[in-house]
Amino acid sequence: MSTSTTEITEEIQEQLNLSAVLMENFHKNIKHDSWFGLDPENETHKYLAKKLLKTYDIKSARELRNSVYIHEVIRKASNNFRDIACKLRIYSEEEYIKLLENQKYVIDRNYYRIVWPHRFSLYKTSLAGYDLAMAVFLLRMGGASGFIDETEMELRLTDITTSVKKIFNNWDSFHENVLIGHQFMTANMASDMAFFANSEQSVLQSLRYLKITNPHWFTQW
Repeated sequence: MSTSTTEITEEIQEQLNLSAVLMENFHKNIKHDSWFGLDPENETHKYLAKKLLKTYDIKSARELRNSVYIHEVIRKASNNFRDIACKLRIYSEEEYIKLLENQKYVIDRNYYRIVWPHRFSLYKTSLAGYDLAMAVFLLRMGGASGFIDETEMELRLTDITTSVKKIFNNWDSFHENVLIGHQFMTANMASDMAFFANSEQSVLQSLRYLKITNPHWFTQW
């Protein structure tokens, strides 16, 4: 790993940890106590980061910042989730079952199945945790790709962390939201399905591993 020019304080580490589950799940050799998890001076690492970003149609610094904005401010996943939750809140159990039966595509049925049990509990919060975790995840991959530097990263982390702590009271509620968000965005009924095709761990396994190996990272904030 290259030597960071900016110290990672305990506060910054906590901010970086917002993406820890998604980072760990993406690659088994992630260095969590570094700014970007991967080394932008390592060509293999840089290639992996850019490959990941291309799956989100991110190929430049401008596209990276736009994608981060879509998750941090517009809350892309949250809005999609809330649209379905709003619809399901007026359905009875019988109407919901009929709705599922009338869906032509499995992916649409899965969206409804994932949202249904959370249509009331997450109606207001929606998938804010997932959106904000994704914003940090994309930023770290952007840094590993050479699109942004540590100075910009630090400024953005502060804003994102402020938003997270306005919504969630602790790490457990935040991580639960990230897991539900991952399940929704993959539209897969297996809640611990791998986040990225090359991952050797599931999101849930990654969370368990992180809590065991770094328990002090996920105390109450």
